[in-house]
Amino acid sequence: MGNNDSHKLVYATEDYCDLLFEWVNDEKVRLNSFNSERIKYEEHKKWFKSKIESDDTVIYIFKANNQDIGVIRLEKMDKNGYLINYSIAKDYRKKGYATTLLKLIKEKYKGQLLVGKVKKGNVGSIKAFINAEFIIKKEYDDIYEFYSFNKE
Repeated sequence: MGNNDSHKLVYATEDYCDLLFEWVNDEKVRLNSFNSERIKYEEHKKWFKSKIESDDTVIYIFKANNQDIGVIRLEKMDKNGYLINYSIAKDYRKKGYATTLLKLIKEKYKGQLLVGKVKKGNVGSIKAFINAEFIIKKEYDDIYEFYSFNKE
């Protein structure tokens, strides 16, 4: 995995639209999403444009050694903090990247509350949140809600 200098978050620009479209329709990603339908390209394009232009959303591409490894999206929540949503590209799964990504975002948003909602069947993601020292705060139906309690 190398040192942390090789891991970074960069803002997702419109150039990433197609790559993210490819990633979002990955079988495993759809399976672990709360809406498991395949996404249509036109819908994705509109959605992506509106998200990167929104003040309430930030999307980062996670890079390791200059490769695009994954994506993380932060949506501002009503009260405070952000709801996070991430995925790791197919070829890079099961290598500890999700944990690294979650630790990076915690570092970047120190002192902010970050919340992740994960389906109970999504073992990889559950492990990543636990390894990145998020805490299960709520549990309902088939979902765990992880909270980061960052100290300033």
